[in-house]
Amino acid sequence: MGKSKSNYAITGLSGKVGKVFVFRQRGGETIVATPPSHTKAPSASQKAQQERFVRASAYAKNALQDPSLKEDYTAEAKKRRNVSAYNMAMTDYLRAPKITHIDHSGYTGSATGEKIMIEAGDAFKVVAVKVRIEDHDATLVEEGSATLVQGKWVYTTTVTNTSLTGDKIIVTATDRPGNNSKKEESL
Repeated sequence: MGKSKSNYAITGLSGKVGKVFVFRQRGGETIVATPPSHTKAPSASQKAQQERFVRASAYAKNALQDPSLKEDYTAEAKKRRNVSAYNMAMTDYLRAPKITHIDHSGYTGSATGEKIMIEAGDAFKVVAVKVRIEDHDATLVEEGSATLVQGKWVYTTTVTNTSLTGDKIIVTATDRPGNNSKKEESL
C-alpha cells in the first residue's frame, strides 16, 4: 500500500484502474494498493459477514441522518486518527457491548435497597443495562433496569431474597444500535 503525498494528478482519486491499482481515500490521503483478488466463491460464514456489513452500512447511513447521532459519532471519530463518523457508526453496529465486571458483594438478599454494581463498555455507548435475579430453580426473584452513576451501572434491589444458594444474577447490556450482551454469575 502506498500513500500519495503531493501528486496532484491522483489527489482525491478513488476506484480501480484496470487490474493494476486501486485508489482509496482515508483521512484526506490518497492510498494506492493492489486490487483484491477473489479466487473462489465466498463461504457461508463470509456471506453472513457480508450481510452483517450491509446491515451495518444501512444503520450507519440512517444514524448519520439524525443530527444528534451524527454529532455524537463525529465527536467520537475526531478522537481517533483517520476515522469518520460513518466508520464509528459501523463499528458501533458491528461490536456488541461487553460486561466486564459484576460486583454483587453488597447483595445479601436480606434487605431491599442493596446495590449491585456493573461495569459495561462498548465501542461507542451502552444505553441500557438490565438485571435479573433468579432462584436456584430459575424462578424470577426480581428484575429491573440499572442506572448509570459515575461511569458504573448500579442496580438497586427491590425485594428481599431469603436464600441465595444456587441463585444467579443475569445482566444484559444494550448499545445504541440494539446489540445485546449477557453475563451470568452465580451467587
